[in-house]
Amino acid sequence: MRIMKQYNYTVLIHGQLSTNKFRYPNEKREVICSTTLIQGNGVNIIVDPGWRDEPLLEQLKLHGLSPEQIDIVYVTHMHADHYRSIRLFPQAKKLGYRKEIDNWRNKISEADRDILENLEPVDKEIYEDITIVETPGHTLEHTSVLFQHQGKQVLVAADAVLVIEYFEHREVHVISEDQELARQTIDKVRALADIIIPGHDAPFENWFKDNKQRS
Repeated sequence: MRIMKQYNYTVLIHGQLSTNKFRYPNEKREVICSTTLIQGNGVNIIVDPGWRDEPLLEQLKLHGLSPEQIDIVYVTHMHADHYRSIRLFPQAKKLGYRKEIDNWRNKISEADRDILENLEPVDKEIYEDITIVETPGHTLEHTSVLFQHQGKQVLVAADAVLVIEYFEHREVHVISEDQELARQTIDKVRALADIIIPGHDAPFENWFKDNKQRS
């Protein structure tokens, strides 16, 4: 049996929702997307660069990296808060899920059309053993990214899982294109991953998998 390649990861930016009904229901905050760096086997990969250039550049510098050292940038779905800072990486290979790219060709804003047109469509993998997982609902062709870290399944869930409380309560974003499908996707994620990196929060352990209890 082939041994899966292992990767390290760092969440460069921990995201937040504009309003979190469980944590700050009466506040409006800046929308921030979680940005993940995956490293190993000769590559530096960013998943969802977000739309805040300076904080991302600062975090890369703190981790000893320049934009030129990023080999691949993958966009999970075509919401602007997840992709606009991709322009910081002119030398990187820019990837997106083929069906999501096609779904947005007639919907993308003209200001961001260059980003969509420069994404290379992929279907199954971003890199060796870094797998694209269909997690539809938030957008109809939304994807997440699955890889192994120290033998554990890590899922960069993006907006398939917004924050830890929404995961626990099976809540989805009000702007989701198909809210029931998005809830079914949460069920899929609960059965799949050991560690979840949500779209707008810090990583957490999936206590639903294998009937584990949350500590």
